[in-house]
Amino acid sequence: MASKGAPAEEDVELKIGVKVSVDGKRKGIVKFIGKTVYGPGVWLGVELEKPKGTHDGLQDGQRYFTCKPGHGIYVKADQVVEKNKNWFGGGNAAVRMIQSFVRGNKERQVTDHKKVFMAWNALDLDDEAQHHEQAATQDRVEALLRASHPSVAQLPNEISASTLAESCGVPIDPTKWGEDMEVEPEYEGPRVSFPITEQGAADLLHHIRANPDLPLHPKYMAQLLGRVTKLLQDQGVGPVNHCTVPPDGKIIIFGDTHGQLADFLLVLQRHGPPSEKVAYLLNGDIADRGDNSVEIFVVVLVYKLLHPNRVFINRGNHENHDINRKPAEYGGGFYDEVMYKMDGSVFLMFQQFFETLPLVSVIEKQVCVLHGGIPRKEGVLLKHIEAIQRRRQCPKVVQTADDAILFDLMWADPQDQRGIALAAQRGPNCRKFGPDVTKRFLSDNALSLCIRSHEVPISLRGFEERHDGRLLTVFSASNYCGQAGNYGAVVVFDSDMSYTLEEHMAPDLDSMIAEYIESLPASAKGSAAGAMARVTSWKSGQNAQVDLEKSREQMQADVMAKLEVKICQHKDGLWWYWKNEDHENTGMISAAKWREGMTSQLNLDVPWFSLQKELANPDDNGNVNYHAFLERVRNSAMSEGLKNTTAGWEKLMVVKLYESILRCDMTLKQTLTEFDPDGDGVVSPWEFKQALRNANVDIPDQQLNAIMRTMDLQDDKLDVASFLDRFQVVYSRAADQGLSSIETEEHRRIKGLLSKVGTGLLAGKSRVEVFEKMDINKDGFISREEFYEACNQLAHEVSGEDRTAMWNYVDANGDGHLNYFEFCAAFQVVDMSDGEGGAVTEIVEVIVSALQKNMSSLEFAFRFFDQKGVGNVSVDDFKAGLRALNSAVTAGPPLTDAQLDVLVEFVDQDHDGRVDYEEFLKAFKLNPTTTRFSEEKKTGSMRAK
Repeated sequence: MASKGAPAEEDVELKIGVKVSVDGKRKGIVKFIGKTVYGPGVWLGVELEKPKGTHDGLQDGQRYFTCKPGHGIYVKADQVVEKNKNWFGGGNAAVRMIQSFVRGNKERQVTDHKKVFMAWNALDLDDEAQHHEQAATQDRVEALLRASHPSVAQLPNEISASTLAESCGVPIDPTKWGEDMEVEPEYEGPRVSFPITEQGAADLLHHIRANPDLPLHPKYMAQLLGRVTKLLQDQGVGPVNHCTVPPDGKIIIFGDTHGQLADFLLVLQRHGPPSEKVAYLLNGDIADRGDNSVEIFVVVLVYKLLHPNRVFINRGNHENHDINRKPAEYGGGFYDEVMYKMDGSVFLMFQQFFETLPLVSVIEKQVCVLHGGIPRKEGVLLKHIEAIQRRRQCPKVVQTADDAILFDLMWADPQDQRGIALAAQRGPNCRKFGPDVTKRFLSDNALSLCIRSHEVPISLRGFEERHDGRLLTVFSASNYCGQAGNYGAVVVFDSDMSYTLEEHMAPDLDSMIAEYIESLPASAKGSAAGAMARVTSWKSGQNAQVDLEKSREQMQADVMAKLEVKICQHKDGLWWYWKNEDHENTGMISAAKWREGMTSQLNLDVPWFSLQKELANPDDNGNVNYHAFLERVRNSAMSEGLKNTTAGWEKLMVVKLYESILRCDMTLKQTLTEFDPDGDGVVSPWEFKQALRNANVDIPDQQLNAIMRTMDLQDDKLDVASFLDRFQVVYSRAADQGLSSIETEEHRRIKGLLSKVGTGLLAGKSRVEVFEKMDINKDGFISREEFYEACNQLAHEVSGEDRTAMWNYVDANGDGHLNYFEFCAAFQVVDMSDGEGGAVTEIVEVIVSALQKNMSSLEFAFRFFDQKGVGNVSVDDFKAGLRALNSAVTAGPPLTDAQLDVLVEFVDQDHDGRVDYEEFLKAFKLNPTTTRFSEEKKTGSMRAK
């Protein structure tokens, strides 16, 4: 059957002024019917009744009607139906069409959701890859700081948690944890008495079900951690833990929960709390991302003390200090949660507890449960795992066989191909293992099944069977991070070692709390016993559904926020890539070339074709204006401004860069030769870049490329004089902006004089021509006397005092003569308006993006000096940390030395000699609601404009 073309304008039955329904949801009035620049076919402009639109009729620079702001929307004609008119006609045909429409719409929803999830998951994995890549940078930072600060370096920065905790005053004996803490009289939360009783455990569980926002007191948390840590030590629990299924009972295996308390409570509701007949094994990654990791740990620790052989916990890759310290949006968040609810000493106790957890649990000598995957080393036996030293942080760099075993047990992923392969999407140390590896490991250790967690199945189910049924992935956090739309699952083994897989979609936590409280009779609302008696009557979660559209929108906002950061970090590579493909220098490339560039430079396995409409905005011919694309994408951390800094630092950054250009002290001939090495009279961007390198100008490569993008060349090559002139116009304007906040009235008077003198000197002449005329002795520079002589030849009189003042102002490097750059900077007679995409914006964005990319290494450097975790350091230590990072980044220093000094000066707002580095680092956090994509392309890939 031939496809139907788009309807012509005369085929549209609707008229302007008719009330309509858009997509069956939004009501409004037709204000425009006709062709638009948004795509082929007939489009309608609709003014919505409610402010659920995206504009006032002006969209992408085009206006076809006018309405109230936020009420306008452009849609295709087939998205609109006249109000109160049957969309599909009548009879059985209508029923079938409606059913087909609903079914097709649901299928499209699921497909669209999975595409967005693929992008979201790829970026999530990229966050982990960046974590591993930063490990090498941190090693270099640490080496530099140890060499320059030997007195501070007595204590290692990244070692075992017990050593670090001891240096911060945490007792070595875990049974003494919390002894020095006092419970304040005003504390209203639950009390904990030892030894733990059934009633005491029930009271705590009831509190967390009814009021999880009121955290347990730090003293009780410390005591729970200390007693369980001591219990594990007394039980002799090593890297491999052996456990059994209760006789005539069951053991429930959790995958990742990541602080999602609703999922945890829902499973407890279904199976009951730990008891003689019910055991639980949590397979790591309880910590990070979610809001309630602490509450899950409270329940687990209490029942571990009550039933030591019915509660088991494996260590995951997120039970680790350096990941916990990361912000939640970068995969961490546990440190922030503990600091908000408890304090720094409790966080250090958690780290020691994590290091005592086993890496593998073996159930009934048949099933092994581990968090990540099977080690890369061939022939690994359980006894080899049992022999490794696991009381340490997960290694950042794999150097030994033991490192590889520990690392892979927490980080490895399965693959369908045989053998071991690099898992590049997770980072340079990560590996994938094939079905042959799984089969050999199970056979060598007389096991029948391996259960692991660590990742959301791509199917969005709560489990995934791989490797001929020998490997089972289970993930328990449903609708992961409130966005993924996936199911959660647990594995339930009965005493005969048969097992079932139970999937769930947990409701939101507030609903569970409300329903739990409502289920209690008035007499039992404050009674833990009443709560326990009714635990089996909960109905929450049985029919919970996730709103795919809402979930997709949240994921898409997260994707756009992270892509914004990634694009800003790779603008340099993207620009060069597309510049090489733009042979005619039109500023346009095909959408296919745009996708190639994004794939090549960002190294992300995402569905670029599905995202290109929203990201790249290709024209009707399928071409993308890559200059406009790079200009449109901005780093939200920069647009909000770095917190804890005084305004004005951004422009002074550019001033310092410009001053380094002025110190490029070459004669005019040398300048022209350097910028035109092949002598063809024109200069290319590549020649420009090489010339500044040859002149040893102190400009980081990425900032230099930002300058070149700002110049926005219209031709592939310009004559040398015009090229340098354009460079001066763009750059000196930025420098002027930076100086404006600190210059005096006298400075402004002198600049006015120079403007008048420049107008007289340059009237109708090129800068090179005027420079050569003023250079009387032809030495390639303009001396003070030559400058004075040129002033004397002007029609209007310039006083000797003014001449001297102007000379002192323009001789930027104070060497007694003007080079060509100083001359250009002195006489600014061209309109140099600096818009949003000017040098200040571009250069500061480069700096912010580089610091953002290396944020964990920067925090590492500051923590080198702040080993007690107070969150601030001296100004000198702050500067030392920045200098160490500047030297450690292999891609080149983010800042010049002069720029670094400017940033440090402006960060110390109150001039007390201390810097709150945690506030400084918070400036680099993601804010999905403020991305350029979300502002300018709110409708995403939908057809509505």
